[in-house]
Amino acid sequence: MLNYYDVLGVDYHASKDEIKKSFRNLALRYHPDKNKNSADSKHRFMQIIEAYEILSDETARREYDNSRRLGTYDYGSARRWTPSADFAQIYSYSEIKRRYGDDIISGGIWDISERASTGLWKATIILFGCLGAIALLIMIFH
Repeated sequence: MLNYYDVLGVDYHASKDEIKKSFRNLALRYHPDKNKNSADSKHRFMQIIEAYEILSDETARREYDNSRRLGTYDYGSARRWTPSADFAQIYSYSEIKRRYGDDIISGGIWDISERASTGLWKATIILFGCLGAIALLIMIFH
């Protein structure tokens, strides 16, 4: 019996943001493209996606929680999860990185992530270089 909360490593009271963050981290870690298409990573990846799709949908999560509490969750039911037709496109490695981006700190000068442009990197280096030069001048002439 698969416990979706355990699969994602989140608490039963986890928020949508916590579920999304856990999904992103696990999906990128176990994505078959990153793990040489190993059978273990494919199996784990499918479990992660199934858990995310159930727990991220309010109705499905409520239904899952209620039936799990009552011990009546039927994995063979008609509600059973199946991957969508455009599964490969939606859950490609690059699409997961793009769609489920890390939104903890973003924007402005501190957005030094994979999305950051070369110009932002140059501006950051110039800024710190200027600050270092000013600090050096202060130390010399003080």
